[in-house]
Amino acid sequence: MKKLNLFDQINASSLMLVSPEWPKVKAAKKAADTFETPNVAIPTETRTLAGRQIRMAEAGPTDAPLVVLLSPFPESILSFAGSWEALTRNFHVIAIDLPGFGASEGDRHDMSPKAQGDLLNAIINDLDLHDIHLVGPDVGMGAALCYAIHHEHRLSSMIVGCGPGAPGPFKLAFMISMLGRFSLLRKMTSLLGAGPLIAFTGKLGAIRHESNPVQIDDYKRAYSGRAGEVLYWFEDIRKKAADIAERVNEIDVPTLVFWGELEVMFDVSNAKYLDDALPRSKLQILPEAGHLAWSDQPDLFASMVTDWANSDHTML
Repeated sequence: MKKLNLFDQINASSLMLVSPEWPKVKAAKKAADTFETPNVAIPTETRTLAGRQIRMAEAGPTDAPLVVLLSPFPESILSFAGSWEALTRNFHVIAIDLPGFGASEGDRHDMSPKAQGDLLNAIINDLDLHDIHLVGPDVGMGAALCYAIHHEHRLSSMIVGCGPGAPGPFKLAFMISMLGRFSLLRKMTSLLGAGPLIAFTGKLGAIRHESNPVQIDDYKRAYSGRAGEVLYWFEDIRKKAADIAERVNEIDVPTLVFWGELEVMFDVSNAKYLDDALPRSKLQILPEAGHLAWSDQPDLFASMVTDWANSDHTML
């Protein structure tokens, strides 16, 4: 089983030294009640979708409302372990590792929100999904917003957060901004491999939870040997985000915007700008949660998704 080794931890810690957001996160971690995410069996499988080998998981009653979960980076659909059992009791749940992320096939040409939105459209069509409550955190947020903007969607609603696409003074963590601006930094980071990326995100992005060994093993296997390809996601990230932000006011889909109150990677200030720009939206801030809010507050996250998917959105 792959673990975060000393090399991964040392490199992640060195990145903390140049991350001005770290003191705030460090203090919040110290004050929080921390826990290790329980190991939950998520029934993964690989299918040919959108012309690629895509890993997904499916569970829950097939006659229940459909919830589709999109993977974050540098994690995978296994990051939803904390809320998986609660969600699959109430919904027909399909979790998808987006192309190039998690254990799904993909390359640098897939590393933009627009490309991910197009691929998501193909995946949804191939699976013949309808009336979807689409949950997109992190990179999944950009994919979800682009899907709604550029395609004849099949959505009942969206739940998005902690990712690119918010208008206003788009505020990013220092290291993410640097990865977006400098190709040399992306190349140097890719040479370190996936481990430091996973460790860095766990340090700066989590307040309460720690990933369990099965999750860490999955994340390291998923990105082993292809960190350089995936890091193209950050190339010109501000421009990619601005392209989405210019058109979010066209999205006529009931949307719940969620964010961790202690999120610093995609600063929590972005949440209100996105909520203000969307025509039919509601904002929910998860307390004592960082960038990985769905893992920091798995019970609250599951309750939030459940309440939203079961609510009447006609008043939005």
